[in-house]
Amino acid sequence: MPRPKKCRQLSSCAPCSLFKPNGIPAVELTHIQLEADEFEALELGDVKRLSQIEAAALMGISRQTFGYLLANARKKVATAITQGQALRLPTPKDKDLS
Repeated sequence: MPRPKKCRQLSSCAPCSLFKPNGIPAVELTHIQLEADEFEALELGDVKRLSQIEAAALMGISRQTFGYLLANARKKVATAITQGQALRLPTPKDKDLS
């Protein structure tokens, strides 16, 4: 049985709920879900350029967990871009559930 997920402190939300290739209806695309904690890791690590230790402390998680979230988020974003898929972004409602 996996360990229970630790409550994470999240402060950012995506400005939209879906990012997709131009000119293709969303219903025709494969969707990849970027979770709220993965979005937060991208924001802190890549946009705000915090170290993994600083970002992990802000989120209330270990550095290893932060690194895992960041790697997963980067893979999802890269997959969506390179394979022309839609990327579902977390909404404020999703943030409350994390």
